[in-house]
Amino acid sequence: MQKTRTLLISLLLICGGAGLPAMAQNNYADGIEYFKSGQPDRAKIILERTLNDSETYPAESYYYLGEIAFPTSKDSAMMYYEKGIEADPEFALNYIGKGKVVMGQPVANDEKSIKAAIKEGDKLMKEAFKVKNAKKDPAVALAYVKAYYENGLPYGAAVDKFYEKLLADYAPYYVFLGDIEAAKESWGEACKNYELAFDWYDTDSSCVEAYIKYAGIYFRINPDMAIDNVLRLLDMRPTSAIAQRELAESYYRADKFNEAVKAYEVYMQNPNAFQTDQPRYASLLYYDKQYDRSLNLCEDLLKTFPNNLMLKRLSLYNNYELQDYVSAIRAAEDLFSTPDVEFNSRDYMQYGKLLLAIGKNDEAIANLEKAVEIDPTRLDLYKELTTALQKTGNFLRRAEVQEMYLKQLIAVNQDKTQDYFIAGRYYYMAAARAFQAEDREATQYAVNKADSCFAVVVEKAPEDYRGHLWRATSMGLLDPERNTGVALPYYEKAIEVMLGDLNNTETPPTAAAADRIKKDLIDAYTYMANYDYVAEYNNYLSLSEEKRDTFKFTKTIEWCNKILELDPDHAATKEFLGIIKN
Repeated sequence: MQKTRTLLISLLLICGGAGLPAMAQNNYADGIEYFKSGQPDRAKIILERTLNDSETYPAESYYYLGEIAFPTSKDSAMMYYEKGIEADPEFALNYIGKGKVVMGQPVANDEKSIKAAIKEGDKLMKEAFKVKNAKKDPAVALAYVKAYYENGLPYGAAVDKFYEKLLADYAPYYVFLGDIEAAKESWGEACKNYELAFDWYDTDSSCVEAYIKYAGIYFRINPDMAIDNVLRLLDMRPTSAIAQRELAESYYRADKFNEAVKAYEVYMQNPNAFQTDQPRYASLLYYDKQYDRSLNLCEDLLKTFPNNLMLKRLSLYNNYELQDYVSAIRAAEDLFSTPDVEFNSRDYMQYGKLLLAIGKNDEAIANLEKAVEIDPTRLDLYKELTTALQKTGNFLRRAEVQEMYLKQLIAVNQDKTQDYFIAGRYYYMAAARAFQAEDREATQYAVNKADSCFAVVVEKAPEDYRGHLWRATSMGLLDPERNTGVALPYYEKAIEVMLGDLNNTETPPTAAAADRIKKDLIDAYTYMANYDYVAEYNNYLSLSEEKRDTFKFTKTIEWCNKILELDPDHAATKEFLGIIKN
């Protein structure tokens, strides 16, 4: 029986023929698809697992096992090719494989030895073309071309020899061209060739690898389009294991967890699904917030895979989400007792959140700090750490964490005015705490940090009075006696902007905004009144007794009157005015 066409049997099984069942893909053809799609490890598992199945064509399986072995073990590759020839001498590709191995193994590195190896290898490969009909088989011609390419030898002459008659309309040839471009990271050119393969030359929907490789590259540019491409493949090849898995993985990478779960459910029913993907399925259920289902699957799988790190993680994560903190603590202890493991930032984050939930704040903070240390680019970690620090009242550390977060935002051009404002507020609160503790050095440090943050707020939003006001408020901590006036220029600017807002006739503030501005104006006026009172009082003390009787606290009274204009019932101001007027 003639079997020179490389995919004769597998294509019949894939494409469907008379009397073939719907699940005809349940065989070694899935392994070939995995190999051609760039996943040799999975391909090897399926090809070895199905080698003795009745529907397997051993000569073809051995050939692809040789192709998998070729990059790392030429001896193993030769063994597989020879087994393939023994299984069926009329399967031409194994002769190509043997020649490819010989071609790349000269006895020495001198020019004569290299040429001799190429000549001997080419001679062996030409045995393939002696097989009946092999000269008409584009798969054999392409394998001949690739043998030169994979040995790092010029292959243009081989392409020219076969192009017009065999390769010009052969879809896998364009996949080969795409792979060459992908190896150079010329992604656009790679995609063009993959698209040529499946849109122009894949007449029997057999070129699965073109769709998979195209989607793999295009996912970086347009995930939805990449997913549509895999869906298109599945419409034609609904039982392809790799297509089912790639769809589920594409949904996962696109954060479409619900769709990923459904796709994985289909894939896991495929006879050629990898049981090692079960933990992945459990993780998808977790990300889809199906915590009960994920936990149940984890517990079941842990009976078979008790040391599986992903399952241990998910046991912690799911129990935390289900608020079963006792079980979550047990799961955490089990996870972190696993030897020789570098735990990731999510492990420490989840454990930190769990410890926080049960009131172990210091331990929680330590774990969240560790998470940030491992992966400082993960922005969500800073939020979790700040939340934990709120339990302690450590405003300085909260400010430092916010500043670390800010640096990450700046690195990706995502920093906003509000982020600087929050950092400044935390530094101000740290400064206020240090001021109360009479720690001058800590107060100075925190005020300077707060001012640097509010200065950015002013730079980014000079029309917003709050930046000016908070610079003034922060600086005011350095002048509690109101002697130096270090905060004075900031208060003056804040007052100028606030009055502009309050008196804006074109876009007047809302009633709520006006009330807020008036309240903040009163605070600013109060500072100005206190500052001028200190100066005027010092002047008052320098006067003779008779001059003191006629002394007026003019500037102080002006500021107090401004306060009363905004709030006629302001009790503290009324009382203060009564004192200084008398």
